[in-house]
Amino acid sequence: MKMCGMSVKNKGIKLPKLGVVKAKISQVINGKIKSVTVSKTSTDKYFAAILFEMDDSTTIEKLKISGIDLGLSSLVTVFDGETTYKIDPIKPTRKYAKRLKRRQQALSRKAKGSNNRQKAIKEVAKVHEKIANTRQDFLHKLSRKLCDENQIVVAENLNIKGLARTKLAKSIHDDGLGMLLNFLDYKLEREGGKLVKVDRFYPSTKLCSCCGFKNDSLTLSIREWICPECKSHHDRDENAAKNLREEGMRILSTNTDGQSEFQAWGETVRLLGTCTQKRVWGESRIPRHSVSLTAGVSNVGHSSHP
Repeated sequence: MKMCGMSVKNKGIKLPKLGVVKAKISQVINGKIKSVTVSKTSTDKYFAAILFEMDDSTTIEKLKISGIDLGLSSLVTVFDGETTYKIDPIKPTRKYAKRLKRRQQALSRKAKGSNNRQKAIKEVAKVHEKIANTRQDFLHKLSRKLCDENQIVVAENLNIKGLARTKLAKSIHDDGLGMLLNFLDYKLEREGGKLVKVDRFYPSTKLCSCCGFKNDSLTLSIREWICPECKSHHDRDENAAKNLREEGMRILSTNTDGQSEFQAWGETVRLLGTCTQKRVWGESRIPRHSVSLTAGVSNVGHSSHP
């Protein structure tokens, strides 16, 4: 239920017709409140999503471009032009699979229409909520880390729906690759950055990041390989992250009539090899924007309310 004409008090939120409702506010609201949306979860918890407008005068001190390769064994492989690191997935569905199994078994034993069955349904819903919250919390923290460290992030435009129809569907959904890209997109845009998406058919894993040789014989089971041309040793994911970064810089450079330099939010970047990147830092202002804040609300009303 979407509401207007509300305000935030010391320890709660003032809602129309309900008055002041106790709530846990996750951060200080320093801006004009546009609206608030109150929702109820399947576990009888109420949340108020507050949309407010604010002026953010944060200054971007330097421009940093990173290429990220998304996968299942390593959720994210990041290359920033100098160093490469990997972040493993947490797999919350597999982590809480045993607990979920027991709750569902207990639910199947309850008589349909009984009060005990309703209680068992809520117990199952709590486990599903725990899985979703664990995944979302991890992806929020990961996307915030990438956003704080970079102003431009280059990633592959994966066909998530297509991957979800394969035998890897459970792992694809569990990792939340699409959710991570969505988080990165809006967080970078909010702070004046940009998420550059490379075409999904770009052979980032098969190209040698040193000489450009294309290894068509590379299969998914091969995690490391040596380039036949320059004899360079490549880790599959790290090599893909380097190629994605290079392709993203090429995409940005074509937006300036094919010049060897491009302007990105006041920054000038010269396109050189991955081992000899040179960057000239400047300053850029983040524009006025709207922020959505979610607050936990307690005792909003009876179950007839949202």
